[in-house]
Amino acid sequence: MKEERRKLPVDEQQPGVLSRTARRQAAEAARRHHHGHQPHKKHRGWKIFLLVLLTLLVLAGTAAGVAWAKYGGQAKQAITDGYTIAATVKRADFSPKQPTVVKDKNGQVIRTLSPNQPIYLKYAQINPGITKGLVAVEDRRFYEHHGVDPYAVVRSLVSVLRRRQVQGGSTLTQQLVKNDILKDQSQTPMRKVREMVIAQELEKKFSKHDILEFYLNDTYFGHGQYGIGSAAKYYFNTDQSKLTLNQIALLVGIPNNPTLYDPLNNPTGARNRRNTVLYVWQQQGLIGSKVFARESAKPLGLNVTNTNTNSNITDNYAVSYALTNATEALMSANGFTFQYAFKDTKAQQNYNAQYNRLYQQDYAQLLNGGYVINTTIDMGIQQKIEQLASQTYAPYTAKDSQGRLQPQVASTVVDNQTGDVLAIIGGRSPQNDQVNRALSARPFGSTAKPIVAYAEAFSRGYTPMSTMVDKPVTNVNGQPLQNYYAGYHGSMTLRHALEDSVNTVAFQLAAQDTQKSYYEKLGQMQFSAITPSDLANGPAMALGSFRTNTTEMAGAYSTFSRSGQFIAPSNLTTLYDSYNRRTVFQNGHEKKNVFSANASYMMINTMQGVLKNGLGKAAALNNYPYTAGKTGTTDNYHDISFVGLTPRFTIANWTGYDSNNSGNNGELTESMQMLPMALFKAEGQYLVSALKETKTDFPMPSTIRKVGNNNLEALPEKQKKTANDVITADLSQLASERKQANADRLTNLDYRLIYHLSKKEEDKREKVVRTAIADFNDQGELPSLKKYDTWLKQIQDIRYKNQKVRRQSAKRSFDDQLNHLVRDLNYQQALLQEEESNAKLAKYNQQKAAIESERDKERQAKLAELQSQYDTQLAATRQAYETNASDKETQRQKLISIMNEIRSYGGSAPDVTLNVPSDNSASSSTRR
Repeated sequence: MKEERRKLPVDEQQPGVLSRTARRQAAEAARRHHHGHQPHKKHRGWKIFLLVLLTLLVLAGTAAGVAWAKYGGQAKQAITDGYTIAATVKRADFSPKQPTVVKDKNGQVIRTLSPNQPIYLKYAQINPGITKGLVAVEDRRFYEHHGVDPYAVVRSLVSVLRRRQVQGGSTLTQQLVKNDILKDQSQTPMRKVREMVIAQELEKKFSKHDILEFYLNDTYFGHGQYGIGSAAKYYFNTDQSKLTLNQIALLVGIPNNPTLYDPLNNPTGARNRRNTVLYVWQQQGLIGSKVFARESAKPLGLNVTNTNTNSNITDNYAVSYALTNATEALMSANGFTFQYAFKDTKAQQNYNAQYNRLYQQDYAQLLNGGYVINTTIDMGIQQKIEQLASQTYAPYTAKDSQGRLQPQVASTVVDNQTGDVLAIIGGRSPQNDQVNRALSARPFGSTAKPIVAYAEAFSRGYTPMSTMVDKPVTNVNGQPLQNYYAGYHGSMTLRHALEDSVNTVAFQLAAQDTQKSYYEKLGQMQFSAITPSDLANGPAMALGSFRTNTTEMAGAYSTFSRSGQFIAPSNLTTLYDSYNRRTVFQNGHEKKNVFSANASYMMINTMQGVLKNGLGKAAALNNYPYTAGKTGTTDNYHDISFVGLTPRFTIANWTGYDSNNSGNNGELTESMQMLPMALFKAEGQYLVSALKETKTDFPMPSTIRKVGNNNLEALPEKQKKTANDVITADLSQLASERKQANADRLTNLDYRLIYHLSKKEEDKREKVVRTAIADFNDQGELPSLKKYDTWLKQIQDIRYKNQKVRRQSAKRSFDDQLNHLVRDLNYQQALLQEEESNAKLAKYNQQKAAIESERDKERQAKLAELQSQYDTQLAATRQAYETNASDKETQRQKLISIMNEIRSYGGSAPDVTLNVPSDNSASSSTRR
């Protein structure tokens, strides 16, 4: 059978330019999918169409009254909004935008973001093949409708009913309105109404050529590219006027779903989409079957040119963080809902795919221009914190294969009053390093214990002096838990367990939380890397089995300083869309209750002991006494962290290698493990001075009282009653008292009326109980813990005797006395346990002191050795400078290295000024 010959709409001399053709040609064929679907017979198709339409009309008539009553007001408002918005739209809204700028806390521009140079094309400059190809595949009735295509809307409804598939009904004009004017991706009926109204009004203002010009210049093509001109340059390194047929098909297909049809990350999906576009063109008569076969067989032929240089963003951690916050603010404004807890892995994967797609798109939109990003950035504080980090890590000069210094650092400083991020460090240096590690998810070890195990335990009634037993415990995977020390120490207080970071105690506390409320609370505090498998690990989350970053940890610990109220950490104040003249986002510092005020204070009070008596002593500030914090170490010492806070600020620090292949398989040395605390100390002492923090301890809630030196007790919370409560309570109490008086009169005669006992017989039974209670009291106080069970059994025996008492008033009185006896007995037991625990603790502290003394001797010996090296090297360095020797800089660097090592061991190595004898007497300093 001969192939039907058509007039090929492709100019063979100019293969990238499509020829004219009738737009209605093969209209029915365009509706048929090319995956083997057989065409329906014409009369059968019309019967089904009319039947569906009639059904829709009947259903619409039945439900119209109810629907209008419920949504009529909203619809009217949406229509009014549409007309109002449309009236403000002007051509300039689609013109090339001014670069986005970032401003500091004082409103000064600190960065102009101009990584992309948008290529804006007038309609006459656009390759005709692009416009024709776009209309054919996205909106073939484009030149016939007036912004909204009723046929496409009905076709979409029919498609849903017939195939149960969603088929888009939006015209190119509607897509332009949604993406460029409303900037709203939400799928709501009212948004659709506004979109339709604006689309129709837009076509009254602008010609079809204008609409296509706006669309092709403002549409997102992935990888930060807005507009067909930029996309052609990026993907093929050519001008859009020189694009070939298959290149046009590829680019025209991307905007439908830039992630799914990404030529770089999903070439198979992009190729399939390109071939689908080519097929639609063939079906509509724009190309012949031979051209389709030839073009669809070609490879993608990419020639990517990375024009998206973003060094002026990533060379400053505070600016890159502000852009991250602004991107997420734009996503939220465009209808995206952030999620932090998932029912299963599949749900999280779907969410992450959607998040990544929209993040990339909105990030590129910011870079495309037209926004003002107002921040809390104080470059003075930011630069000082960076300087302190650089000085702290100066002794470690090793580099990885990419030339990045190792080990790395991350640090986030949060203002406790506002939740604002005052400073953020994402690495040793932003030069040639685009990773912001303050936002990168990593394990944080035992810094998770306060937010997962302890705070919730305090909410359940535990106090810092409550006891738990350090004993063998099995993890959910059946493996025994281990502490950082060998063996187990038995009964200990929660305060001591946190100070020494005892894993078994934290695990047991989390295991008692059978509802796993810590998972919900981590979500409330916006921990973004928590997975369903983390939840499956259960109590192990208290040991830091999940991944997070310094910014999330600083935000969580800062919550304790606000009596349990969480504020999302951010350095963004407002995001302003200068072209649409609207504020997209304003930081309201919204507070969310996560922990109780009592639990928060107990948590801070317990963490203060970590710096005074525990593993965090090295982080204690010299110029401020009221500091709390917690250390964190992961398996094999790959990641070390410290999170600390004062009433004014919170700092979270992390150190580790970028890869576990670095160093000793990623294991940090002993001196490296001290870096997060050393940096906290340097940062904290600077911030106390810079922020003028007053020496005032964390405020204690009125519902907490101190018991002795170390314990805290929660008091019952008093609630102020309303007048109605008082009146109701008084009347209720009066009725209750009268009822009880009548009942008492009857119950006190029970022994006669019901049990038929004489008064003498009843008195004899009561005397037995009274005597037994007196005999028990004569024993005095509990002499030892071994007697506890025996005495408790004695009380139980008296209870059995009381069961024979028939006069209810006497019976209740004896019950009250017995309850008091049990409480007193338990109290005496607790005192004896505390004495025993204190004895064990004293012994442990003695052993610990001996170990620390031995370590201090080793440290002093090392310092003595280093001091000797220092004296020798100082003399050699002075000699080199006095003689102006050629190796004087080498000698100076050796001296600096020894000085840094002395300081890392807590020794003192004063700065030295070295003079070079010359006519001008130049000087050099070893200042760090």
